[in-house]
Amino acid sequence: MNGRYLSAYEPDDVTMVRLLERRAARAGDTVFYTWADTAETVGAFNARVNRMARNLDRLGVSAGTHVAVIMNTSPDYLALWFAIAKLGAVEIPINSAYHGDLLIHQLATSRATAVVVDSDYAQRVDALADQMPGVDHVVVRGSYRPSDARISWSDFTALTLPNDESDLGRDVPCDSIAGVIFTSGTTGPSKGVLLSHHYLAAYGLMYAEVNRLGSDDVIFNFLPFFHIGAKFLTLAALAMDVQMRLAPRLSVSTFWAECRQYGVTNFIAVGGICNMLLAQPPRHDDAATRLRTVYAVPDPADIHAEFETRFGCRMTTVYGSTEVGLPITRGPDDDYRPGSCGRVSQYYEVVILDERDNAVPSGTVGQIAVRPRRPFMLGSGYIGTPERTVESWRNLWLHTGDTGRIDADGWCWFEDRASDSMRRRGENISSQEVENLAIKHPAVAEAAAVAVASSLGEDEVWLLVTLRDGFKLEYTDLLAHCARTMPYFMIPRYFEIVTDFPRTPTAKVEKYRLRAAGPGPGVWDRESEGWMLRRGELVHDRPSAIAR
Repeated sequence: MNGRYLSAYEPDDVTMVRLLERRAARAGDTVFYTWADTAETVGAFNARVNRMARNLDRLGVSAGTHVAVIMNTSPDYLALWFAIAKLGAVEIPINSAYHGDLLIHQLATSRATAVVVDSDYAQRVDALADQMPGVDHVVVRGSYRPSDARISWSDFTALTLPNDESDLGRDVPCDSIAGVIFTSGTTGPSKGVLLSHHYLAAYGLMYAEVNRLGSDDVIFNFLPFFHIGAKFLTLAALAMDVQMRLAPRLSVSTFWAECRQYGVTNFIAVGGICNMLLAQPPRHDDAATRLRTVYAVPDPADIHAEFETRFGCRMTTVYGSTEVGLPITRGPDDDYRPGSCGRVSQYYEVVILDERDNAVPSGTVGQIAVRPRRPFMLGSGYIGTPERTVESWRNLWLHTGDTGRIDADGWCWFEDRASDSMRRRGENISSQEVENLAIKHPAVAEAAAVAVASSLGEDEVWLLVTLRDGFKLEYTDLLAHCARTMPYFMIPRYFEIVTDFPRTPTAKVEKYRLRAAGPGPGVWDRESEGWMLRRGELVHDRPSAIAR
């Protein structure tokens, strides 16, 4: 498939399994990825995946089994993902920062019956054993002694035992479900998007096309595999005979040295990554790399020219999501319109709609709606919530919940989220989930979570609360509660205790008025008070009683 993009193939020819097996058969001795100071060829990787798939089968994982995965990025996770796919099972990648109620919600909603977990997170699963009636088996990678015997536990080494390494030959249809990725629920709990085998593979081929990838490229993948970005980057590498540099996380301080060492030509910059890289002290050799394209989502117009000039690259961008793929794109050879996310892809139709689903005139802001020109190019609905699937896919269009406009020349502009979702450092955040966890504090009567623009791009979280009669609450106590109950990326930066909220005649909180006003002088800013988020933990420059 090297050098050929999505339009050259029929849907049946584009699946996760076929991408891997075809490259292994055609160019098995080529390096698929490097990790630390090791390298693995596509052929060796495929053999390892086959062995792991057969060992999963021994444990009872088969077509249709839902397997939740709570693991850090690693070669083991990469092989596990493909092994699950080869069996026709369904991978449920869960954010490793989740615990408590959010973890239970995703395990229950996804219908997981098995969990594979790194030992760093095993205690979270163990503690919830009595609240996971559907889960009957947990596989732990690393050393951990479970405290609950109601669930069968086994060691990850069982998946690596010697076994037949030939291709399984299972029929995995292109429209069957390969995974469920949870995305922001905006005004409700997080939604699990059903992803077909074809959709995931097509996503990778579209990424390759947007960035004009060829076999001489080396892509840097440091994203967590519970996000779709890490997955479609991997599949793009497979499809185009590209080598991948795999890393457990982004390290800004060593980033450029690693790019030079491994000849990196492309990477994904989500959230504030471009701002963070640009904030590093300039060097005389900043542009002395093989870097060719940076897929920036969003592409920050205020630093676009400076970033391209300093690092000697072209920035590409898209409008897309877990549900809709990449319907609007701008490649490295396309014109640049500051702030625009590009033009409509050949694989999709995009329309801007009013509140009654009528198309609006050119240049008018409305809701972005999408439908594909090829089959299975969108998510296949939301797991466990058919009513939300019907609502989003109404009138033959997938309604994104985002607002935008298309000008007379066909350029598309993202304007705003039409709902109450937020995005921080590449993580989607449901305002309702923040609020639901905040009101678990005994002093809190009502909560409203609102997005505030961040200096690094995307959002910061502003939490406003009212108190129950007779209660008092210190901001540090509320922060401590959030740190205990929320994933680190949800922990608000701004806090405010108020007597009431602006409301509609039906008593709903008017968040648009809160957003328009923004944090005022009475807002408590945890960063100004010395509370920072570093490496997924809340830290202070003095000893603290706050514990996770």
